[in-house]
Amino acid sequence: MEVQNRDVSRLDLPARFRDFLSDDWGITHLHPPQAEAVPSILSGDNTLVAIPTASGKSLLAYMGMVKRISEGHERSKAIYIVPLKALAMEKYEDLSQIAACMGLSVGLGIGDATAEAKNIDDCNILVCTSEKLDSLLRHRSELVADVCCVVADEFHLMNDGTRGPTLEINLTRLRHIKPDAQIIALSATVGNSADLATWLEAKLIQSDWRPVALEYATFHDFHVEPRKMQSPTEDDEQNVLSPPRDLVGLKSHPVWSVVDDGLDQSAQVLMFVGTRRSAQSEAKNLAKRVKKRLLKEDPDRLEKLQTLSQALTGRSQSNLAEQLAHCLASGVGFHHAGLTNAQRKDVEAAFKSGLLVALTATPTLAAGVNLPARRV
Repeated sequence: MEVQNRDVSRLDLPARFRDFLSDDWGITHLHPPQAEAVPSILSGDNTLVAIPTASGKSLLAYMGMVKRISEGHERSKAIYIVPLKALAMEKYEDLSQIAACMGLSVGLGIGDATAEAKNIDDCNILVCTSEKLDSLLRHRSELVADVCCVVADEFHLMNDGTRGPTLEINLTRLRHIKPDAQIIALSATVGNSADLATWLEAKLIQSDWRPVALEYATFHDFHVEPRKMQSPTEDDEQNVLSPPRDLVGLKSHPVWSVVDDGLDQSAQVLMFVGTRRSAQSEAKNLAKRVKKRLLKEDPDRLEKLQTLSQALTGRSQSNLAEQLAHCLASGVGFHHAGLTNAQRKDVEAAFKSGLLVALTATPTLAAGVNLPARRV
């Protein structure tokens, strides 16, 4: 698609929002799959966007929400549904910036805190988990009387045995209560997208395009074997797999060889494990080795990590927080639901800034939280 057809300044959006995107977020042009989806979204049609991670699904949802609210009245409301509290906080921060620009208010629904109630009542944009929305629909259905747009993020979790039924019931109720409200569903991994688009009576936008190349490889017995490449272009030169290679490491701790190799290439490593205990254990083991290497090669980074560790929210309030602080001081973090929201936010910010060398996490972190890892 031609670049001029992807120019954000030409989109049918409020001028303040277009200026915000270009001036504050530095977004002047859409990615190709965004440009394909935006006519449907801005025209108010139900839309299922099935495009890869980091290709801009959230921005499309933000555009749809702002457009619908700007066309409504002062009490018009948009709802952004997420599966996890961590993802809710990330979207809340994004939407708070947009709301400040547009003179709107944002509410957060992730628990039963009394402080949430007023914001939920008065907000133009509500970010909430499926469970919280389910509660609101059962006990305070009047809150959705002015809903004009509903976004369902991580839509593939419809197939999840725990969260799927709640999301399905929520969308079914909302479609019944507010049949004229626009529904925007987002997913990078949904399988039967055509069937789900039919169920939502939505236009399906599908693409394999991604902004950066992604190489899939297997690692076994210290041997790295590249298997597949996904690239933003069809250029054969960019789609050539890296040659197979062997890493050097300890048989008792093979994961260290991946992190050690990552340090050689200034690449952060994100590692998923099955349990909270495994996340903590692996982080502790890696921290010892990372610290030894940083002491020799980058002592300045260790000083910054020590400062980060000392500033960790609630460090002295629990043994878990002390363990996390100790790992952070050595360049490694762990992330799971046992940490407080503030502590998870501290860890995410440290990884996003490039300060942490490695991060171990339970799979909940994979559900939409954006972290700039070079290796996973």
